Amino acid sequence: MNLADRGINYRVDVDYWYRDDAEAIRQDLIAIRDQLSCTTVNLYGRDVPKLTAAARIALQLGLRVWLQPRLVDASPAQTLDHLAEAAAAAEQLRREAPEVVLNTGCEYSLYTTGIGPGRTARDNWFPLESSRWWALLPLVNRRLNVFLGQVAATARANFHGRITYASGFWEKVDWTGFDIVGVNYYRHEHNQDGFRAGLRRLHRDGKPVAILEFGCGSYVGAAEDGPRAHRIVDWSGDRPKVHPGFVRDESVQARYLAELLDIYLGEGVSSAFVFEFADRSRLHSRRPARDLDMAGYAITKVTGGGGETWAPKAAFHELGRIYGDLASTSDVPPAGHRVNR
Repeated sequence: MNLADRGINYRVDVDYWYRDDAEAIRQDLIAIRDQLSCTTVNLYGRDVPKLTAAARIALQLGLRVWLQPRLVDASPAQTLDHLAEAAAAAEQLRREAPEVVLNTGCEYSLYTTGIGPGRTARDNWFPLESSRWWALLPLVNRRLNVFLGQVAATARANFHGRITYASGFWEKVDWTGFDIVGVNYYRHEHNQDGFRAGLRRLHRDGKPVAILEFGCGSYVGAAEDGPRAHRIVDWSGDRPKVHPGFVRDESVQARYLAELLDIYLGEGVSSAFVFEFADRSRLHSRRPARDLDMAGYAITKVTGGGGETWAPKAAFHELGRIYGDLASTSDVPPAGHRVNR
């Protein structure tokens, strides 16, 4: 087996950071293409013009693009309006590059108000392991699927290519309105025994399966935590700090990605997107208490406050090796064309 999309997530903008330098984005995407042997990038963020500009750069470099608009703590109406804007922009891109995919959103039960029980994403995320949260899950999923029907209709009205949605592993999605089953599928200590079985269930709709996020932190024990790396940080003060006792170990992250990619390949996954290339909000420090990169999922580490420079972590090199090996045996041609650097 091989992957139709050897992918990675790339954050174009979020509330606390904007990447305005087109040349810096271009250099990042060149590294994604040439050093990681990626075929595809999932571009996500809030600012639609910035997303569109980054997508054009990626397409010029011969990368395939999945475009994901992402609002945090927005109402359903605001989210649909934002999606309509992004879908129209994605349609313009698709007319130039037919393989553009619209990834309509991410984990709405956390990030969109009125679906999960909390008022904010943080309200929803931090109690995720509580029995009360899980007791409400049937209601949350009913609300979610009603909203996803509106999401699919909004996307189809403005975009005529393939669409998907980046669901949380706890969300029970009706995939009728989507072309690709998309899941942020992380392994952790509570699902590792049934991890393969859960993956196989994703194929029941007979549609291509895309793993739209997977990864872990860079510390001893991160593989067991999976998507819960945030737990090692005390977020209560003005400056977040890592709880005592956690030891940086980049090999944990590298091994985790390798193991999951091996499983995904064996279970017929069509597309896989590592989470993520860089996180300028969680800087690396030599001081363990300030090394927030340990609690992030990026395969590069950023040290400067401006986030202009990054350095590869062990997972970066491991992913480049794996994707490079897959590229050498792939019969999937690269999309678009490459321009001179």
